[in-house]
Amino acid sequence: MRFTAQLVSAVLHPLCMPLLTLGLLLAVDGYLMHRLGLFAYLFVLLFINTLAPAISLWVLKRRGVISDWDIRSRRERPLPFLIVLGHYSMAYVLVCGGTAVQVPFFYRQVLLALAVAIGAAWLVTWKAKISMHMLAQGGILGVYMNVAMQDGAWNLNWVTALLLAAGAVGWSRLQLEAHTPRQVYAGYVLGWLSVSLTLF
Repeated sequence: MRFTAQLVSAVLHPLCMPLLTLGLLLAVDGYLMHRLGLFAYLFVLLFINTLAPAISLWVLKRRGVISDWDIRSRRERPLPFLIVLGHYSMAYVLVCGGTAVQVPFFYRQVLLALAVAIGAAWLVTWKAKISMHMLAQGGILGVYMNVAMQDGAWNLNWVTALLLAAGAVGWSRLQLEAHTPRQVYAGYVLGWLSVSLTLF
């Protein structure tokens, strides 16, 4: 059971979720399906913003700034969160500042929503610990709901898959004793609210 929980936590790690969100958008958003150049640009941008924070966390771990990859200690969380926030804030500024590929407003807002969610978690972590894994799960649900409302095309299969994935992640975090139930629920709600309100 522990191995399964570790596998779920690794595959659906918060740093991987922006890329998985882009994959979801490719599947459900007709606009992106027909603009593979835009998809490729966003994929490279998000891949860099997955790799760079991961390297930063590796450096912090090597230097003893964080004691474990899950950053279980709340006191160790502000700096790593700020580093990740910095990466996604720079990505947002980049796409807004004009690039070779024109990024539509909605996709700029998705990048902003990522930064807002991480910023909200950074503020919360000064006083309380929440699950970043669940923050990411709530965020991807918020993105899907926004697209579904705009297009008027709800797909029960996608909703079910996203809820099951969130349930699996929540279970894994509890199984690994990384969080309490309250921290799991709080992370999910904060992620969904941050993204939904930014995209509204």
